[in-house]
Amino acid sequence: MFPENDHQGFGESSATPIIIAGGDGEVLPRLTHQALCDLLRRLPDEELAVALRSRILRAVSLPGVVFHAACGSAGLRLARAQGLGVVAYAEAAELLAATRAVRGAELLREATTGLARRWPMFSANRRTTAPQLLAMVLAVTFMGVAGLLLPGSLFLALVAAVSGTFFLAVVALRVLCIMPPVRRPRPAMPEIGAGDWPVYSVLVPLFREVSVLPQLVTALRQLRYPSDRLDIKLILEEEDIPMQRAVARLALEERFEVIVVPAGLPQTKPRALNYALQFCRGDLLTIYDAEDIPDTDQLEKAARRFAAAPRELACLQAQLTFYNPNENWLTRQFTAEYATLFGEVLRALANHNLPLPLGGTSNHFRVDVLRSVGAWDPYNVTEDADLGLRLARLGYDTGVLDSLTYEEANTRLGNWMRQRARWLKGFLMTWLVHMREPKLFMREVGPAGFWAAQVLTLGVFASVLLHPVCMAATVVLLALYPALPQGSGLIFVMLSGVNLFVLVAGYGISIMLTRRALLRRGIRGWHGTLVTMPFYWMLMSLAAWLALWQFLTRPFHWNKTEHGLSMQQRVRPRPVHRTG
Repeated sequence: MFPENDHQGFGESSATPIIIAGGDGEVLPRLTHQALCDLLRRLPDEELAVALRSRILRAVSLPGVVFHAACGSAGLRLARAQGLGVVAYAEAAELLAATRAVRGAELLREATTGLARRWPMFSANRRTTAPQLLAMVLAVTFMGVAGLLLPGSLFLALVAAVSGTFFLAVVALRVLCIMPPVRRPRPAMPEIGAGDWPVYSVLVPLFREVSVLPQLVTALRQLRYPSDRLDIKLILEEEDIPMQRAVARLALEERFEVIVVPAGLPQTKPRALNYALQFCRGDLLTIYDAEDIPDTDQLEKAARRFAAAPRELACLQAQLTFYNPNENWLTRQFTAEYATLFGEVLRALANHNLPLPLGGTSNHFRVDVLRSVGAWDPYNVTEDADLGLRLARLGYDTGVLDSLTYEEANTRLGNWMRQRARWLKGFLMTWLVHMREPKLFMREVGPAGFWAAQVLTLGVFASVLLHPVCMAATVVLLALYPALPQGSGLIFVMLSGVNLFVLVAGYGISIMLTRRALLRRGIRGWHGTLVTMPFYWMLMSLAAWLALWQFLTRPFHWNKTEHGLSMQQRVRPRPVHRTG
């Protein structure tokens, strides 16, 4: 039936008996696994990427004519729409398995090292540059020498001043969030015809998440978006056999595909996302975590926003909240923090066209832009914040999407501590990456964007790391005031007073902003939560010191967050209705 030529086609032994494909009476021979492997081996690298996205492979080449193999109904529809000659068929899952068998190593290499090879200045695969390392050594040496040579009170004043500077920067950002927003005209949301919705890829990285799998699949099935335009990838790790077995027991619809990422290091979420991105068919893309329950119309809203916006809008960040906010004191604090970050801080940053540190889930992208900027950094454990800054540096805008995704708030302190340490370690990594060439960074994002990026990365990390140090130094200085040498006491008490004012103002502004954010979420009261926020910040300080230790000893280690620990019922968000 087909020419038996290793370079131009496949033999009859490559196909099993004919099958019906497409439901319109069309019959095609079905490719065996070995035939698919042979076709994939022959594909040039430049054709492989297109074939994996389109699900169409060049099968037979003759003088002046090329015949193709289509994989899955989506590949078959696209081939027919493009007028291609299709002479064989395979299921999409068979293509994924064959690709992993014969081209998995090179795809994994691209997912792991692609950014470092193309954009080495944006990769965290090396933690510091030589000038950065020298600056850190000099800073530590300076503080050590100052501690040995300066009088105790003067050294305490220096420590308080340094710590207070970082805290003041964070306070200034919160003041910006309280100010009235800039009024901007909102573009009309276009209506999209039934056949005109863009293909939407949904990436869901899963690792040891069996307990929340039923909830996740239910939430994904309830997404209100044309089924034939959905491309949902459940991303599993090769070593996670229990997860693979749990997914295999599910009866998944055609819009679901299971991607198994080959084993390798670093074993991080961004590496898994990069690997799966190579198989994505979508024009738009979003990420959901294992425990996520997004608003059912979130994809529709994002698609309309992108359709109405200029090409420079590359990303939309939906707002995250929790379905177990009132489970205990920790979940209330976590809920208050998220309400402030996603409801106030990110909204203000987007309003002022400043760089946004993305959240790890429910960020929506134009896929072509995402690929063009190098996608995610596998070596950065806050790949979301890093990607947000990189988009800003390369001239793209990020907006906030008025849609909610419900998550599970951490209920256990140890689990929360590991998660927070990973985030703070990533903020430090992200700052070091983007400060390799500070002058270039400032030119790319402007002075205001540069300031915001400093506060959102190093400012957040250093302020929580040094917060108790600042408090202790201020209190000790005030206590030592009577014993200070005459003539010097006034200077120290003024410095202590300034630091005390910054601390008190910081608490006051944070409580004010958090209360406003909670009211936006429909949460009233929680006075005890607001008053005890300083204790929550102390816990964050412990996490920051753990993050610093892990940065020095295990920079690329991904602290796994356990899900499915909540004892509260996982509720669906209230129904939402389509709006213009």
